[in-house]
Amino acid sequence: MNKRVLNSIIILAIATGSGMAFAGADEPMDDIQAQELPQTPPGEANQPERPEDAAEDKCDQQPTDRSMMEVVQSGTFEYSCRAVRWFDSLFGDDHDFREEEMYGRVSLGTAWNQYDGLHPSLRFRLRTDLPNVSSQWNAFIGRVDEEDFIRNTETTQDSAFRRGINDSEQPEWLFGLGYKSRKPGEPGWDFGVGIRLRFPPEPYVRATYQRDWRLATNHDLRFRQTVFARYHKGYGTTTSIDTARELSENDILRFEVIGTLADYTEGVDWWAAHTWYHRLAPQRGISLRSFARGRTEGEVNLTEYGFELSWRRQLNREWLFLNAGPTLTWPRYRADEKRQASWGVAVLLEMDFGYYLN
Repeated sequence: MNKRVLNSIIILAIATGSGMAFAGADEPMDDIQAQELPQTPPGEANQPERPEDAAEDKCDQQPTDRSMMEVVQSGTFEYSCRAVRWFDSLFGDDHDFREEEMYGRVSLGTAWNQYDGLHPSLRFRLRTDLPNVSSQWNAFIGRVDEEDFIRNTETTQDSAFRRGINDSEQPEWLFGLGYKSRKPGEPGWDFGVGIRLRFPPEPYVRATYQRDWRLATNHDLRFRQTVFARYHKGYGTTTSIDTARELSENDILRFEVIGTLADYTEGVDWWAAHTWYHRLAPQRGISLRSFARGRTEGEVNLTEYGFELSWRRQLNREWLFLNAGPTLTWPRYRADEKRQASWGVAVLLEMDFGYYLN
């Protein structure tokens, strides 16, 4: 991807929480727009090892103060780190578990509108290497919308209002392994396998081909084609196209189209959105998204369209973000109902954790 556009997207993503950076298509944590992870923990690259460091447990991340948010953030990392390290140790101890390459995000939000009412949500995503399981695969564990995650139909913008193109969210705990056969920026395939962590467990597999183009010095295009299969449900494919254009140092326009066809759904589920991102100040910005979605063979082809205005800012910690704003939509799911305006509001609090924050 063009370096100029990429730098602008990263800056605006921090300010607006847009999740615009073009990440790997089947990378389990592709919605976490974190800083690039260092190969070694910050501050350790050129320092000799001290005797006391040998006994230091890198899963221990002490809070900087005793405030509730600091305790929650450091505790989330510590318990996640110990659990993943224990799982990796079940496959041997030939390779050292790199705690500094584990990172994640917890999102707590709620959305209310006149049509659907109140919908609180809790999401958790964790990505890590498992060196004793495999040197070529990374692991994912999360509480996500099962259908959107497996079909790869999650939208690019983090929001409590809508995270994917499904009619309703079905959060589930999933565990998966992802393999990337290509280098960043190169065309190629990514692969993933996983399972739902409840009874009955339901495995899935998916493979994604991705290719990026530079259309101009300030304009980039990404194409993704995903094929997936779910046990006891069936198989399908998802096509995703999105493009980002830099208008100025503080403004970016993005357009995305997603369509998915599965043998257990009627017709093609589709989503189209256009988003303007504007940076107001460092660590603060707004975004305005217009969207439409529907199903080609549904009772109503155009099920919803509308607008979402989001204001995002970093709070009093570098790892804590607030995203909030109003929504105005016109939903219609049944042929016998009248399409009417539905006002709403969405609020999302995001907490990142991992060594990259240090």
